[in-house]
Amino acid sequence: MRPRDQMPQEELFPFFEMEKLIPENHILRLIDQYVDFRFIHELVEHTYSEDTGRPAVDPELMIRIITIGYLYNLSERKLFEELRMHAAFRWFCNLGFHEPIPDRSTLNKLRNHRWTKDGIFQEIMHRIVQQCVAAGLVKGGHVTVDGTQIEANASIKSLESIVVEVEVDTYLDTLKLKQSKKNGHHRSPHPQDRDFHGETFSNDTHRSTTDPDARLYKKSSGQDAKLSYVGNILIDTKSGVILATEVTQPGITTEVDAALSMLDTLDETEMPEPITTIGADTGYGSTEFVTETLDRGITPHVPLLANPEHEPIPTWKTKTHIPERQHKRLKKIKETNARNLVRDLYGTPAYKQSQQTRKRIEHIFAEAKNWHGLARAKSRGYDAVSQQVSLTGFILNCKRLARFMHHQTRKAAVAALGGLEYASIAITLMKNSIRSIYSTCFLQKNTRWSNILIKNCIMYSSTLSPCF
Repeated sequence: MRPRDQMPQEELFPFFEMEKLIPENHILRLIDQYVDFRFIHELVEHTYSEDTGRPAVDPELMIRIITIGYLYNLSERKLFEELRMHAAFRWFCNLGFHEPIPDRSTLNKLRNHRWTKDGIFQEIMHRIVQQCVAAGLVKGGHVTVDGTQIEANASIKSLESIVVEVEVDTYLDTLKLKQSKKNGHHRSPHPQDRDFHGETFSNDTHRSTTDPDARLYKKSSGQDAKLSYVGNILIDTKSGVILATEVTQPGITTEVDAALSMLDTLDETEMPEPITTIGADTGYGSTEFVTETLDRGITPHVPLLANPEHEPIPTWKTKTHIPERQHKRLKKIKETNARNLVRDLYGTPAYKQSQQTRKRIEHIFAEAKNWHGLARAKSRGYDAVSQQVSLTGFILNCKRLARFMHHQTRKAAVAALGGLEYASIAITLMKNSIRSIYSTCFLQKNTRWSNILIKNCIMYSSTLSPCF
């Protein structure tokens, strides 16, 4: 037996193909095969100079690194550590074992400055949506919208009063602490050492010093309020492809505002079928959302935040010639008709199916939070969270596109070989029949018929052999 401390001798010149290490059905192999990242060169061409500066890192390499990070929910530090030693990651990035990887600061600059200010990350997701449409994955016709809470990368203890009222004694104590810290005799108190007992927080009076863009928010009345954002997505209901994303700040913009904004962005996407219906939960049952979607030619399948009984059309005893008053009257009539139209949809098969399929968006949120880190913000600030939501939608769409194309390719291969498979089955059955007839002739000592069968078998097999 070999001693435990004896290690195998390393080969002096090891040789192997990195591609053979990657399984055939590995998700990175499927994404590499079916998702086209070459569009990134066109998107970022204006951000680079051909005459000045040092040579730039290949932008396609950077987007592939970002894809790995979001696919496996890796922090930037962990991502570059794994990239140095992970064969599948290097293969996906077209890097050999001896090729150097880009510096981590390069990705940090792209994510925080160069690509962010031009909206490159949002455009990356839009290009993947276009690929999903071109592949036939997106069906159109019906969409679903919803929002989810994203916990900010900040502690509740980072909240400070917007208007700070400091008493004289407290101010003098603060000066003493600063002076003692300067002399090295005392340490400043940690923010977590503060006593919040009896203090009331609200978005009107407090802001986080860590992430000033975050707001206190809770999804339901039984939960604790946390510093959060709301990530909104609009999906193609049949395929689950995320068509648009939007991040809102609680108390500043609403989920209804985000939904209408995302619907307007679909004008830039050539859908195979025009959007005719939209499904949502009760949170979108406001008069504003119902009226605005009907104005866009979209039927809302939404439970109203109002009485389910039909309401009469408002009338007035006297006419008015004042334009502002007449506008208000027409608006009330329009809103009443919109609510009654939605009430008419209750109980219809289309409405029931829409409310049932609407739950698919909850599965997408669960996938994004459990596997791709959307439960908590990776960075701080509204722009960083918007970027995270867009890239999470991008990676979810990449997964769906890769699997869809892989499935379609297998179906096409089976269809192409279908005729040959049927011919193979027919030949097998015929050979079995000929074999049984030949054995019967042989037992009956009928040499003439047995010879004829042998000649026909030889001719038949030589004719069909090129097909196999």
